[in-house]
Amino acid sequence: MTPKEKEFVDYWNEKRKKWSWKKHSYQTFVTAALPIAILIDTVNYFIIGDTAYDFFTFSHLLNFLLNLVILSVLVILGSGFANWNYNEGKYWSILRKNSNKLQ
Repeated sequence: MTPKEKEFVDYWNEKRKKWSWKKHSYQTFVTAALPIAILIDTVNYFIIGDTAYDFFTFSHLLNFLLNLVILSVLVILGSGFANWNYNEGKYWSILRKNSNKLQ
């Protein structure tokens, strides 16, 4: 096992014990979903010029919150499953490869 593989196996062995959807959801919401939703909304209003409603109305706020919820669910679930499955696959691949070398 190379030092890089050993480092990854040690890292993921500890990380998978501490994996929490609550922590992942919060981090992904703050770092990805919220900024993307704000960017989409401001670009849509100021650059594209979608002036179907005034900028500060309850209908606009409701539309923004609905888009934020949908985007958050998609980004959080997508990134969570992708991250977990990628790291688990890599982890078990390294362990399988090294167990075959020992036999």
